[in-house]
Amino acid sequence: MDRGLRIGTIAGTALLAAGPAMAQQVAAPAGYAPLTAPCSVQADGRCAATSGETPMPVATRAERLVLATNNVAAGPLTAVGGLYVLNQGCGAYGAVTLRYLAADGVSMLPLLTRTVSDTNGGTSLYLGAGAVVDISLTGTTGCNVQLARVPA
Repeated sequence: MDRGLRIGTIAGTALLAAGPAMAQQVAAPAGYAPLTAPCSVQADGRCAATSGETPMPVATRAERLVLATNNVAAGPLTAVGGLYVLNQGCGAYGAVTLRYLAADGVSMLPLLTRTVSDTNGGTSLYLGAGAVVDISLTGTTGCNVQLARVPA
């Protein structure tokens, strides 16, 4: 038998004995996820491949909109949207009115009015994504009003 044929036969037999070819797992350089893997940014700024140890984030953004401080109303603010809790407290009450931007893009319409302090932890309400809200204070003193988003 020819020497080249024998070497080829031995090499082929060795490949067959090794079993089917398997893809090798390639590790990306430290701090980088493979280019085809979804990843999420970690607290230290690195991108970690999605796995059981580093799942995709699912918590929604917490948000607090301060609508009035010491009886001075802030201008219109844009909400992320979702479930909110309105809390207000005033030295003296007249009316505290939460308003939202109407479809005309100019008018602010009343959503709810409070004439006494919250004693049960606030008033829950839903706002659409990108809702523009403000507060109107009438006959009040020392009012502080905020909307706090409840994360899902």
